Formats: sequence, C-alpha cells, structure tokens
Amino acid sequence: MQVKDTSGLPYYEQLVLRVKQQIVQGILQPGDRLPSVRDMARQEQLNPNTVSKAYKQLEAQQVIVTVHGKGTYVREAGEPADNAAQIVASRQRLLTLLTEIRYLGVPANQVIGWIKTAYEEAD
Repeated sequence: MQVKDTSGLPYYEQLVLRVKQQIVQGILQPGDRLPSVRDMARQEQLNPNTVSKAYKQLEAQQVIVTVHGKGTYVREAGEPADNAAQIVASRQRLLTLLTEIRYLGVPANQVIGWIKTAYEEAD
C-alpha cells in the first residue's frame, strides 16, 4: 500500500486517501483489521506519528474504529456514520476547484468527462 507520490499532499493525507480508495475498491472490507500504527509505518516507510495522524483522521471521519487492546478495523457497514459535515466540506472543495477550472476556460463537457472517469476508476 505504498502511499508516497508526487501529489503534493502530506503523507498522512495520502494514507487517508489510500485507505478510502481500498475500501471503495473492495480491497478492504468492513471488519477488516488494519495493521498497527508501527506495522503500517514500517510497511509504508513513514514515521509512526504520520500513520497515527492518518488513523486519527480516519477515525474522526468514521471510516475506521479502534478497539483498545484489539486493533483498528474498517467500520462495519451497519454502523451509522454522520457524514454530513464531510459532505458539506467536500462540496465546498469541489466548488472551489470548479471555479478555478472554469477560470482556466476548460469546457464543462471536458470537466464532466474527467469526473465520470475518475468516479468510475474509484471502483
């Protein structure tokens, strides 16, 4: 699950995104156990503090749950997650990005094509 790339995102955000991608793609299933912070840090060649920060963010976003003494797991599908704040924040980031894209003169049909392709590739 090597996360280091040239996206410009901090490593902890890259790890958060990678975990979410693996859930969307079905690689990680609800109830699957994630490696410990130390093991993930070793696997990804990251500082344990970076992995810990990513896990805390994933927990705050209700993507994973930590059971003290047992480990960290992908949240079960039946467990309700309050994503309203995340949805609002994601929409705002999208609107900001779309404003920039429109300013650059990219045609709407091209942007829609990008979105469809990216959305389908997330499966």
